[in-house]
Amino acid sequence: MQIQDKWAATEEVAAGFNGRNKKMKELTKSEEQMMDIFWDSKEALTSVDIVKMQVKATWTNGVVHNFIRSLVQNGYLKECGMEQFGRQYARKLMPALTREEYIAKLMIQKSEGKSSVKQILVALAKESEDMEQVIEELEEIIRKLKEEQ
Repeated sequence: MQIQDKWAATEEVAAGFNGRNKKMKELTKSEEQMMDIFWDSKEALTSVDIVKMQVKATWTNGVVHNFIRSLVQNGYLKECGMEQFGRQYARKLMPALTREEYIAKLMIQKSEGKSSVKQILVALAKESEDMEQVIEELEEIIRKLKEEQ
């Protein structure tokens, strides 16, 4: 599965990610490291692929399976096929939302009742080194959102 295909369903999944108003479980440091592997990948991965990468010496086959099970149950990963390894099959998995969507949802959740989304966006824009480019990108996003309505 190519990266374009992989992210094609992201909008649909993210829109319903555990429900728009439900609390999202924040990733642990290890879960976030696991998600980074999936986010950086150009194609769907299996647990076998992750174990072969030897990301961490402590990530044994069982540990990788536990992380994956948790990430699937919490809606961070979704199945997108199967791959045969010898006599066994492994699920092919891909992220259910992008890294940026995760960060945005986490920031909004953490600021709930304290800051508005507008205030967060303004603060992020101010932190950017190329303010003019950020403004152009935001204008393009706003234009597309208006077209969709």
